[in-house]
Amino acid sequence: MKTFLLILALLLLFLINAKAQVKFVEINASALMNDKSTSDYAIKVYEDGKLKDSIFCKKSKPITISLESNKVFSIVFKKESYPERFVIVDTKVPKGLRDMSEDPFDLQIELSPGVTSIKKDLHDFPVAILTINKKEKSLMASENYHQYTHN
Repeated sequence: MKTFLLILALLLLFLINAKAQVKFVEINASALMNDKSTSDYAIKVYEDGKLKDSIFCKKSKPITISLESNKVFSIVFKKESYPERFVIVDTKVPKGLRDMSEDPFDLQIELSPGVTSIKKDLHDFPVAILTINKKEKSLMASENYHQYTHN
């Protein structure tokens, strides 16, 4: 009986510790039109192609989105009569990185139809790819991807 209780206690400690290991990455997401905050748009969050959350933003204030670490998400911005814009977010924490910046990442996406900075043959691609930068210890946009799609 003592052995059973000991095993049960160790199992509970393991489960509590495993739950504590799950971390979240916060993003302050907002849409822009002509470089100014806008309202009345939707944000959809997908994980592995499955809809995880859908938010309708009536105000022009940023919305805080919490994404579980070690997963890949797509965040889609949609405003009526405007093309969808989406961002890929990889929250995989690099090995050896124990702590990260507590500040949310500010993600502002331009929804104006006149956006011409993206190459025409890449309009169906994400406007950005975000990953956790080990050196900076925070979420950052991939500069390589941005250079590829905007130059």
